[in-house]
Amino acid sequence: MGNVQARTKRFTTGSAMAIAMALAAGLLAAGAPPAFAVSQPTPFIDGVPYVGAELRRQYNYDYSACRNPDGTGEGITLEWLRDGVPLPAERQGETLRVLPEDQGHRISMKVYPLTPGQSGCPTGSQVSPETLPIKASSRAMGWTGRGNFEPLARTHDGRLILYPRTYTYYKGSCEGACPTYWGAWDEPVQVGQGWNVFNIVFSPGDFDGDGFNDLLGRDAAGNLFLYPGDGEGGWLERQQVGQGWNVFNAIVGPGDFNGDGTNDVLARNPAGDLFLYPGDGNGGWLAPTKVGQGWQMMNKIITAGDMNGDGPVEVYARDGNGHLFLYPADDAGGWQPSSLISGGWDVFSEIAGLGSFSHSKYNDLAAINGNGDLVTYSAGASTTVLWGPYGPVGRGWDVFKELL
Repeated sequence: MGNVQARTKRFTTGSAMAIAMALAAGLLAAGAPPAFAVSQPTPFIDGVPYVGAELRRQYNYDYSACRNPDGTGEGITLEWLRDGVPLPAERQGETLRVLPEDQGHRISMKVYPLTPGQSGCPTGSQVSPETLPIKASSRAMGWTGRGNFEPLARTHDGRLILYPRTYTYYKGSCEGACPTYWGAWDEPVQVGQGWNVFNIVFSPGDFDGDGFNDLLGRDAAGNLFLYPGDGEGGWLERQQVGQGWNVFNAIVGPGDFNGDGTNDVLARNPAGDLFLYPGDGNGGWLAPTKVGQGWQMMNKIITAGDMNGDGPVEVYARDGNGHLFLYPADDAGGWQPSSLISGGWDVFSEIAGLGSFSHSKYNDLAAINGNGDLVTYSAGASTTVLWGPYGPVGRGWDVFKELL
């Protein structure tokens, strides 16, 4: 409303003076209305800079007056750029699916009128700010290649159950409903059995560089196995990627912890020392480093991905008294200052970072409460506060041993 008022005020003052001057000079033709200046808006990209994500134009009221000549639909078109260079024609459209070949590059978007000079449209073209460098697919991108919030759960008898979701983009008029995403659960499907041979199972995101999210499992002998995801909710042939991992009592996948664009692993030993095992992006490892101590006081380490959309990932941890702490990574292999979020988190049998339930750029935490309800917590742009619980978004989830 403030922008509308400001534009109206500028027109009222400036145009009145211009009309008076034109009348005095005899230059204002009878019946010809004065021209309205159209602002030159800046477009913005909605979505996250990860392989597997879907990027789209963030709705902007400044384009609402730009219509097709027949008055229907927006009179603008998009062009997607990578490092400032237009992507091939086959990748152009309303949305852009981020591919493995985009990793390490920056995406931007050019917006221009379909009909040059169309009333109400900005002149020329405008280019959005670039995304952060594209990172490897994170756990938040899900399992079916759609970049969705898709819980994967392990039962006590070792079955893996996938809960896919479908999101539909609704482009409303903003008179009744603004553009938003509507999400619905697909039918759950069993995607594995016999996984009770592993005492630790987790997702590192895409670990082997093919663009699809993977699982890692550790057996009682300390062997670590990679199960590459096939992008359709299933698995390719497993590979052993480590041994001697039974020295750790907690192993998690934070995503890209050190800021090099590939996904990593954090492992804690019984003494409470925390080690970073950087992934090399091809299913192997770089040299590990110690990144913490005193973590033995935590009974749950929760990897949430990038909760607030600023680039570095966030790690949460719950202590034996039910207090939840935030440990933001610095995107360089270390930490930013930690903080206490709140108490009372011991009421949850499971807490996990599964991505964004609302299909936004902000990830959520998902938790299973004592009633078996699946609820979510959101941080938005600030990770120091969690809002929730929202939902329940599912019931009967206490049949599961863990969320992956």
